[in-house]
Amino acid sequence: MANTENVSELAERIKAGVDQAKSSATRAIDDLAGIAESLAMRETSDRLRETGRQLRSDTFNIIVMGRFKNGKSTLLNALMGGTTVPVDLQGHKGPMVVDDLPATAILTGVQYADPPFVKAWGFDSKAEEWTFSRYLQESSLYYDEEENIKRFAHIRQFEMGFPATLCQAGVIVYDSPGLDENPTRSAVTRDATGRCDAAIVVYRSDSPMGMSELDEVSRVVADGTRVFSVVNLMHGKKADEKLKGFFWNKYVRDHQQGPSWTGQDLATRGIYFVDANQARDGRYTGDQRMIEASGLLEFEKRLAAFLNEERLHEHLKKYATQASTMAATVEQQIAQRRQATQADQARLREAYTSILPSLTAIKDRPAKIPRLFKRHRARAESELIASFTALVSRIRAELAGHLESVEISRSLIAVLRQEKMKREVSDAINLFVAARIEEWGRTEAGAILRSVLEELGEDLENEIATIGRQFDEIHLELTGWKVEAGSGSIVGTTDRVLGAVAGLLFGNVGAVVGGGAGGWRGALGGAVGAAGAWLAIGALGVTAAPVVITVVLLSAAVASIVGGNLGLAERAKRAVRKVADDQLRLMPEEKSAAIARELAERFDAMEATATSEISALIDEEERNIQEIVSINQREQGEKDQILADLDRSATALAACQLELKRALTIAQQR
Repeated sequence: MANTENVSELAERIKAGVDQAKSSATRAIDDLAGIAESLAMRETSDRLRETGRQLRSDTFNIIVMGRFKNGKSTLLNALMGGTTVPVDLQGHKGPMVVDDLPATAILTGVQYADPPFVKAWGFDSKAEEWTFSRYLQESSLYYDEEENIKRFAHIRQFEMGFPATLCQAGVIVYDSPGLDENPTRSAVTRDATGRCDAAIVVYRSDSPMGMSELDEVSRVVADGTRVFSVVNLMHGKKADEKLKGFFWNKYVRDHQQGPSWTGQDLATRGIYFVDANQARDGRYTGDQRMIEASGLLEFEKRLAAFLNEERLHEHLKKYATQASTMAATVEQQIAQRRQATQADQARLREAYTSILPSLTAIKDRPAKIPRLFKRHRARAESELIASFTALVSRIRAELAGHLESVEISRSLIAVLRQEKMKREVSDAINLFVAARIEEWGRTEAGAILRSVLEELGEDLENEIATIGRQFDEIHLELTGWKVEAGSGSIVGTTDRVLGAVAGLLFGNVGAVVGGGAGGWRGALGGAVGAAGAWLAIGALGVTAAPVVITVVLLSAAVASIVGGNLGLAERAKRAVRKVADDQLRLMPEEKSAAIARELAERFDAMEATATSEISALIDEEERNIQEIVSINQREQGEKDQILADLDRSATALAACQLELKRALTIAQQR
């Protein structure tokens, strides 16, 4: 495949905007880290440097989703354009495998890399290296669902590195399985949308926007994710006025309760018409006329505006806010050290001796944290297992009605004796159970985890506040320094620690750095939003479907039915139901250990993070107190020099804070 000579317009627009808006904020954050380091605030300095790193390495995440065979992978291949270096695609037009049958088996995230690489990430958080050639040959769905379970049950996501021009500008694109192809793969897609800045939902022009399709998209797309709707023009169809009016009324009037079609611009509602096949072929042959005729450029222009302007603003707001919070911590310590230069030496020495027992008590407080986590983990485990047991009881009761809805048009025994039909019956039962478990994860399990985490967060919040008050009392005793009205004694610590805890529960690494502008409750909301996929898929092992009834067990049930044809269908249904019910009856006991194991692993990670963060806070405050005592005991000449240094640090800090405000202003200029 020939190299693409110029980076795509979309990539250029994104990169130019990012470079311009980042520069002032990253310089300010770097300077803040240097100021903190000069004050021996090692933890704060490290956090500031990490915040700067996060800002520099910003990525824009886009997921392409929709029903199977709507052209998602084809559109994604077009969006990723050509490559910056030659790649052997073994006859494919892009890295995403396209087939006449549903092809995308596993969520695949594509980032820039030269040369290409592929990693298969399992539900155990371990990665297996795949060759790019193997991915092209083996990553697509097989026609047999049982074979798909064997091949893909252990894989949660593919991570691909590919030299696409779009990805070179810091964009990660995700190709997702069809929404209504499998309930568990839909759950994985739902989990992924929570990490993405935009969801591109692909519809077909020849099978347009059914209400069930729109409802499924609404259930899957995470709150706050920007949605772009792309109508894939099939078989050379043109976007005439009739087609535009039809889609406007289906999507805007009927689904969003908006106005009827009177010739409005569909782009105002995020609807675009693209011939994905034509766009892809034009990209990979370098035919600009084909690309323009396909409608891809208009869609890319709007997508670039979103990524370059709206998304950038939110990104800068997040990290500038975090840096400003940490700047307030630095400002606080500067004020405390200034106060120390003016305090009476004899009185401060006496005060320091008196506060040593209090300081020792504060240093012992992190030892209490494991008890907090143990108590809340026990509650989560007990309530989740009880809830899951009740769920399985409901499934057992509902299964009879589900089987009754199956129409029998000929001898069930004759059907079930065919291996293909046996597999279909087995899959139907398993998928029925998987859908119920996935729904439970999104609703009941999520509510339980939210309640537990909120209580845990409040306990940790109280613990941090207690430590803060004790340090305030020490500073008041030492130098007379008081907390200013309206400011926290330990600025930003609560949100930072609890945001990290919420993020770690469900692997949301972005929440670990500072908790985000929404505070720890905002991070918690995002984490619990992904709980259903984690618990149903990770803990319970519902990967392609819970194997409740296998073909072997089904065969045994069929073989047990003897006699004539009288009531044969009903007796066969009862036999199948009994086999499934026997397996379901054992499920709560079998899965309870998995729930407990997963909770223990997640809570252990949260406990370690909270303990480490709080201990680091205490260590930094203790060093600050030691420095205060040291400053106070020095000669006046040295104190004068220290005051001058503190004044310079305060001036530099104020300049950094101003730069952060300016960076936010730049980001808001759209």
